[in-house]
Formats: sequence, C-alpha cells, structure tokens
Amino acid sequence: MTLGRRIRGRRRHLGLTLAVTSERSGLSVPYLSQVERDQANPTVTALGAIAHALGVNLNYFLPAGAHAATVRRATDTDEVRLHELGYRVDRLAPGGPDAQLEPLLVRIPPGYAGAPSTHLGEEFLYVVSGRLRVTVSGDTSDLGPGDSVHHASTVPHAWANPWAEDTVLVWVGTPRLFT
Repeated sequence: MTLGRRIRGRRRHLGLTLAVTSERSGLSVPYLSQVERDQANPTVTALGAIAHALGVNLNYFLPAGAHAATVRRATDTDEVRLHELGYRVDRLAPGGPDAQLEPLLVRIPPGYAGAPSTHLGEEFLYVVSGRLRVTVSGDTSDLGPGDSVHHASTVPHAWANPWAEDTVLVWVGTPRLFT
C-alpha cells in the first residue's frame, strides 16, 4: 500500500475530512489531497504533522520491515530514504515494539547545512570520520573523529558539513523515528 493510501485510510477510519486534517496539521487541503493521491512526496516534518493530526506516530505510515535477527552485519544495509534529508541514513539495529533507542549511521555530504529543528526526545552523535559543525541552543562546536555531543532534542539544534569531505557519524536518539 502506498503512503498516500495509508494516510487516506487512517483519515477516513477516523471520519475526518481533509479540512479538519488541514486544521490539525497546519498543512493546506490541496497539499494533503496531493499527498493522499501520491502526487506529492511529504517531507519528514510534513509527515510528522500529518501523523500528529491523525493520532499516530511517524512509523504508522512507513513500511514495516520484519527483522528476525538482533545482529546487523556490516554487509547488510537498511537505508532510510526520505525526501527532505539531504544525507544518507542507514539503520544500525532492527526495530521492535519495545525498542526505545534509534541507532543510525549517517553520511553527510560536503556542503550540507540543516535548518535548526526541535522535537521530543534526546540525541547522541559520535563522529566516526570527517568533521561536523553542530549548533545546539545557539552554541556552535566543530567536531572531529572521536568527538561526540549529547543534547535534549527539545532545544533548537542543527548540523552542517562545510568542509570538502564526507562526514560519517553514529546518531542515537529517542524516541525511535523508524521501527
């Protein structure tokens, strides 16, 4: 089932109109209609707003991947592809209904600069290679291999890679974004 069909199905299951969903999500009716008809690809932020408006978490709309093992081999890949990211994300561990942490391997290309964001939870970043510029609550730090940062996600935070080489980092956060 497509993302648009899952969203429309949940909205109709709740007996909500597009207008009510628009009011609850802060997104326009035409945009929501395009998303439901798979004519628009929502950003993570937009999908989060839709999920909130429909009383579910982000995972509700993403295809569930069944993981029978608790071990992830280096040769295994579980890439998460979302429109707005601008960088590559690989899951480092399978999800499960009781899992609290989301461990991800993130590869940030040169020139990437993210906008500050806030959300529930907390984040831990460990730089494996390259360098990362992290801004948390207006304080900026340049991190290199072996450096890390831990912060509440409820404060404004952003990442950037203004250097010429890729940055590879391990990101661990709560709550889980993708199960």
